[in-house]
Amino acid sequence: MSDKTPTENLDLVTDEMQVHMEKLIKELGIANHTINIVAGSIRGDNYLGIIAKVTVNGEDKNGENKTSHFIVKSAPRNEVFRSIIPIQSAFDREIYMYSKVFPEFAKLQEERGILKPFKSTARFYKSTMENRNEALIMEDMKELGFEMRDRHEPLNYNHTLLVMKEYGRYHALSYALRDQKPEIFQEIFDNTQEMFFNSYNQSDLAQKAQKDNNERALKSLDPMKDKIAYDRFKKFQDNMDETVKNVLQSESAGKYAVIGHGDSWVNNMLFKYDSTSRPHSPSEVCLLDWQLARAGSPVLDLAYFIFACTDKPLRDEHYDHLIQEYYESLSSFLHELGSDPDKLFPFEVLQEHLKKFCVFGLYMAIMILYVINSEVEEIPDFHNITDTEECMEEWRYETKNIEKYYERMRGVILDFIKFGYEF
Repeated sequence: MSDKTPTENLDLVTDEMQVHMEKLIKELGIANHTINIVAGSIRGDNYLGIIAKVTVNGEDKNGENKTSHFIVKSAPRNEVFRSIIPIQSAFDREIYMYSKVFPEFAKLQEERGILKPFKSTARFYKSTMENRNEALIMEDMKELGFEMRDRHEPLNYNHTLLVMKEYGRYHALSYALRDQKPEIFQEIFDNTQEMFFNSYNQSDLAQKAQKDNNERALKSLDPMKDKIAYDRFKKFQDNMDETVKNVLQSESAGKYAVIGHGDSWVNNMLFKYDSTSRPHSPSEVCLLDWQLARAGSPVLDLAYFIFACTDKPLRDEHYDHLIQEYYESLSSFLHELGSDPDKLFPFEVLQEHLKKFCVFGLYMAIMILYVINSEVEEIPDFHNITDTEECMEEWRYETKNIEKYYERMRGVILDFIKFGYEF
């Protein structure tokens, strides 16, 4: 396993980050400045980028002292890693979301006079798509009071409810844009087709990793006690790739496709709390990391989120209610935007999509729940691998929290049987 630390990875791109920041600082009119760059994440927090926290001290245009805080996300340089993961495409997608999609959504809300618009994303400043030097600069939301949750702990009801409602508002924007500005929506739709898994899943490494992941997930089930689930999951492994590939294609969702978040796990969400509500009931959420954003069923986001970020006891008690709350949030916001939810995304269609598209949540849970339940020191640093075989070996690490993984994974598979979802 690589002994590189996040700081050492950061050292590889610090000079380029400095150049990016100098350009932005000039545009912002900050003079007599100093720049401090430190690691902005720990191993396991982010896989497709190197994250830095940047503090700029200087003087504004009026000569007043000013301190500004930024996040710079830079592409990994490692050629082996880039040969496995479509890094350039991922950065291109995230930059497109910040530079094109979110401004169109903001414009639509402004035109409709929305008093409380969806704005649960970080402020975007600048980007570059220079080959092997891809990067984007955003506002540091942690400096505004947002916090990352401990990924080891499944989200409680209040956190889950907030995210479900916010996804409802976010997805409503796609339906309203499709309804009211079809040409703009079509342009965005055409530019946000699935690209990540289509590329990654074709590699031999991905096939081997998925086989290992599936075998580990199967061990969470008792062949006798969980016989129905065990047999169903074992059969599912044989056609998993084709099944998931199909549900990720935008045409599978037809006219009900939205521009989804794409990477809906807890590390891509920051929460803010009122002084009286912490740590159990957040007041705001910020959705991060839009590199896997895609046109597709809104259920792709919901299923990934709820099956990777909650546990079975919460779903046993609240699942149906959470789905209702999601739809109520989507519907009320669509009405506010001036469109008809019964026409654009009826509740019966949502139920049909849950049955068909939730399989993506199962697919992602197989991978993500193992990472979620691993300790920081156990997770490999894939940014410094020397060949694909090394990557494969490092991915076969054993976590000391394997029983926690088995408990969460078993709960997901049993819920698919319980809900009658296709897999």
